[in-house]
Amino acid sequence: MNSPRRKPGKIGGPEDLFKMLSAAGLKERIFFTLGVILLYRAGVHIPLPGVDSSAFLKHPEYAQSLLGMVDLFTGGALNKLSIFSLGIGPYITSSIILQLMTQVFPQLEDLQKNQGEQGRKKLQQITRLATVGISIMQSVMLANLLSKIQAPPVVLTPGFWFIITSAMIMTASALFIMWLGELITERGVGNGASLLIFLGIVARLPVMVKNTYDAVNTGQSPVWGVTVLVLFFLAMAALIVCLQQGVRKIMVLGARRNVGRQVFVAAPDDYLYLPINPSGVMAIIFSSSLLMFPTTVMQFVSQGKSKDPGTVIYELMVSIPFLGKGIESLAKEDWAKNVWGFISTEMINALSYYRWEHSVIYFILIMFFAYFYASIILQPKDMAENLRRQGRAIQGIRPGRPTSEFLESTLGRLVFIGASAIGIVAILPIHCEQWTQVTTLQGLGSTSLIILVGVAVDTQKQIVTHALSARYQARGLFRKSDEQASI
Repeated sequence: MNSPRRKPGKIGGPEDLFKMLSAAGLKERIFFTLGVILLYRAGVHIPLPGVDSSAFLKHPEYAQSLLGMVDLFTGGALNKLSIFSLGIGPYITSSIILQLMTQVFPQLEDLQKNQGEQGRKKLQQITRLATVGISIMQSVMLANLLSKIQAPPVVLTPGFWFIITSAMIMTASALFIMWLGELITERGVGNGASLLIFLGIVARLPVMVKNTYDAVNTGQSPVWGVTVLVLFFLAMAALIVCLQQGVRKIMVLGARRNVGRQVFVAAPDDYLYLPINPSGVMAIIFSSSLLMFPTTVMQFVSQGKSKDPGTVIYELMVSIPFLGKGIESLAKEDWAKNVWGFISTEMINALSYYRWEHSVIYFILIMFFAYFYASIILQPKDMAENLRRQGRAIQGIRPGRPTSEFLESTLGRLVFIGASAIGIVAILPIHCEQWTQVTTLQGLGSTSLIILVGVAVDTQKQIVTHALSARYQARGLFRKSDEQASI
């Protein structure tokens, strides 16, 4: 009997899968990625010299509040006071800053759009230098904060030398993590920076589950609330998968060539696939990192004391030479007190996880970065020009400028739909947590859930792409019927 006919692009069985992985070099990529992951997770458990991590956990105002949200993305390294306490954060922050600066400085935009691979390498080098500066700033602030924590003290021998050595160690570790992320991107599977954030969130899941279990046992969270929230998370995960894999198919006519009175098809008709969410998880990562940055700075500046952002900013403004006395006298006026009180309250609401002001800012940032990232990776003019050079055209659209305008308007609608959906998915779980009275999963339902599902889907796509590419590299792997079916 003839074997059943398999669909093109499908893997037949375990033997074919193993051969395809070997032929494509995917097996080596996966093992390399796993090795880097093990190295990264080992570094998370190496303590920073001269600190007592057990004493740090006795200060919940640090370990469980604002820094606890940052610790979610470092996989527990910050609460452990590890040498990897900064995580991949400085690299993400420098990437955000540089991509924003490309829209401001023409020289950077020229490097990005017109100088190809050489320009990309220069931008990468600038990002690395910016990472060094941000790492030094954050490590000095963190070391200074740890030195001032008392009763019980966290630093065994506080002083200038501790700040210097700790800053050097954490900066070097942050650069090492950046290098690991780049290695994964180049020689492994998936995006290195996104995968390291993914690992940090996954590493914190057992702790979050344990805290939820304890909260149910102590009556702090209702059982029905946990059940509803878990079901809601599963529904959101399914929606995220649909958004990540959703595409808009556009018919592209194959190249035609006239020979006398006959028309020969030089290339068959095909489809152009435009993603609904071209930014993937990057818009979420950029938005969440940007939102966490001011809260982290406020935590460092206020040194863990219960000060609102308005008070912290006022104290900094008063300490400015020559201007401090004028600001202090102006603050005594009634109208100035009312105005500053309103501004201070809104800043508190904007930085509060469950406030609607925070949700609005989060949604706006997601929309902005989704459009921004899509404008970088998808260029309608370049796509239209490539189609024109290949002698191909979109069905019903003239080549050249009409094609570019059609692609631009289509992408604009797709990005709006995808970014709006992702923004809603990011915000709804926040308020669902508040409604179900389950706060032990704070951060998982919005930012972390989207990152977990998005990175998993992107990594799976890359693995499948590498595996299927083996069919063009190896001979005799598929049966003839399969090869004929794929033509």
